[in-house]
Amino acid sequence: MRTISYIIVAGAIVLAAAACGTKGKNTPIRFANYNMRVIMSADTADRAFPERKPFILKRISDHDFDIIGAQEVNDEMKASLIEDLSATYDVVGEGRRADRKGEGTPIFYKKDRFELLKWGSFWLSETPDVPGSKSWDSSLERIAIWTVFLDKTTKKKFFYINTHFDHRGPVSRAKAAEILLDKARELCEGLPVFFTGDLNTSSDTEPIAILSDNELVKDSYTSSETAPTGRKSPYYAFDFDRPDSDRGDYIFVPKDATVSSYACIDDDIRDRQYSSDHCPVLAVVTLK
Repeated sequence: MRTISYIIVAGAIVLAAAACGTKGKNTPIRFANYNMRVIMSADTADRAFPERKPFILKRISDHDFDIIGAQEVNDEMKASLIEDLSATYDVVGEGRRADRKGEGTPIFYKKDRFELLKWGSFWLSETPDVPGSKSWDSSLERIAIWTVFLDKTTKKKFFYINTHFDHRGPVSRAKAAEILLDKARELCEGLPVFFTGDLNTSSDTEPIAILSDNELVKDSYTSSETAPTGRKSPYYAFDFDRPDSDRGDYIFVPKDATVSSYACIDDDIRDRQYSSDHCPVLAVVTLK
């Protein structure tokens, strides 16, 4: 009987270990895109960043984002946010100006889960390796931050770009979509590719067609296994009663990844609390 008990216990341990290994290998990543609204002199009272910051932190905590592609974050905001987030998150990125300071598109990530292996930046212009450059009809310099991460839970590596397209130039937005794909092909080293960004364009436009029709990525919204939840448009312009419209913020994921869910986290509107003039969007993604 004792021998049989040992066999049963040993078998249970093996099964448990196998289950844990499978769970680790298939643990999804909670990818968020979050335009956090840069500090503006016109934003006073509850629209000012110090008043909004606790709600940004609450959205991050409540929804347990693993990786956050942020937009409109300047040096002051980045330092302030990471001061509160540093127990769990680290941040990578730089500003879009020629001196690499100012507003940018930093990436916040859970440092216990992800190891940053490489990172860099490029500009959405005809000379992407020239800091502060802009081209076509772009009204401002636009930067992209690229990274290579190791997921220490699943042991998988992936390539990831976070960016912010111009809000005025349709030509520059289409060209920017092409640049994202070209840079990913140049830098990804065969790894699965993710893009996040406030792309300042609706889903029926040329930039989204370019990013949806290629060998690298697919749109997480249209490929979610479950119906997307929340508003369609993350942008609500500090107007809790603003009618819903089309998307402007996006999460693109590897072609063979599984998107179990997609949500626009419209807690700002539900709770009538400003965290930004955009709601974050969240895709729960499992790499093959």
